[in-house]
Amino acid sequence: MPSNASSPLPRASNRSAVLSALLSGAEMDRQQLIADTGLSRATVFRIVDDLMADDLVREAGRRLREGPGRQSTSVGFNGSSALVCGIDLGGTNCRVVVADALGRALIRSRDATPRDSTAAELAAWVVGRVRDLVAEHGDGIPLHTVTIGLPGVVTGDGSTVVNSHNLGQIKGTEFIETISELLGVPTVVGNDSNLALVGELRYGALPDQQTAVLLAMGTGLGTAVSLDGQVLVGRTGLLGEFGRLPLPGRGQRLRDLLSGADLVAYARSKGVEVPKAQALFLDPERYGPLLEEVHDALTHLVTIVALAYEPGTVVLTGGFSESFATGRLSEISEQVAQTVGVHSVVRKSDLGDSAGLLGAMASSLGRLYDALGVSATHRAAIEVDRDLVIERLATCPTTSTTLNGQQAERSTR
Repeated sequence: MPSNASSPLPRASNRSAVLSALLSGAEMDRQQLIADTGLSRATVFRIVDDLMADDLVREAGRRLREGPGRQSTSVGFNGSSALVCGIDLGGTNCRVVVADALGRALIRSRDATPRDSTAAELAAWVVGRVRDLVAEHGDGIPLHTVTIGLPGVVTGDGSTVVNSHNLGQIKGTEFIETISELLGVPTVVGNDSNLALVGELRYGALPDQQTAVLLAMGTGLGTAVSLDGQVLVGRTGLLGEFGRLPLPGRGQRLRDLLSGADLVAYARSKGVEVPKAQALFLDPERYGPLLEEVHDALTHLVTIVALAYEPGTVVLTGGFSESFATGRLSEISEQVAQTVGVHSVVRKSDLGDSAGLLGAMASSLGRLYDALGVSATHRAAIEVDRDLVIERLATCPTTSTTLNGQQAERSTR
């Protein structure tokens, strides 16, 4: 009878453990892998040899080990083994990042979303941007997975957009089916707020085991919740859609005062002409009464999520959220604590408006690692160099498409 050590399940688990240690991006020798994984010398050496044969791991150099002074060969995960892509499709802008298998951004783009396109046209446009970026900057490396964050209610299985207030043509299944078919690689579709929270958990400063709420305040308003490091996703996708709730005693909904597009429309209904919502915050003396309505609406929303989830932190992200003063957010936190007895730190995102893009990239990396055989437990234990990932995203070349369809490129290096 064969021993358990040679059965498929332990062998797969051992391979998963070695891969997860190397997916941190650090170079290490086999002795370090033995120490980190707790596996036997023979097992580690065999797994590393197999991974090198698959070109997933490469020799990185030679180093002196402590002790007799013998040299050892360090190895590292081959980041060029595959590409992943993250897309943050908003009602105003569409941002795309292409990264290697270690999450190191190679190229990113930011373009105005063609809002007047049909579902099929919009899907083809997004796919065209991805293909162009991969062809021009991917060095021939195969694209493995694409994750798309959408500004709307997405069913838990990612098959249907139930509603999208700011990009109505993606409602239904046509957009998702078309983009998945045209890409021809595994494609993950999710709500943009949920993916922004994934980005905060993976690359931001949120404690993994703390309950957290993210308020995505851009062109629209979205909410995401995480419990014990896991983002909650409801069957219908309506979980956390608090922007639909009416304000007490009024006809307006929360999103009418807490999203960029709807706040501009609301201001105009009150006789206030502003080009965008952020302009209101630049002249508080002139727009004081309207700003108080906005702050009251935010306080009401934070009160709701405080009672619903008792979060340790409420994070604000999205372009509109940058307008709120840090001091005012602290006041809202204290007011909510006094009202309902739940103290939640209310603050702006450490990642800014990159949270959604980073979350989409992290989702694609997770699918890639799953395909490589890395277990969910080992994936959660991968030690990510968060500062390096954020720096690479910030400094990689950026492209954009001009109105006449030509591409312009700039580098932030």
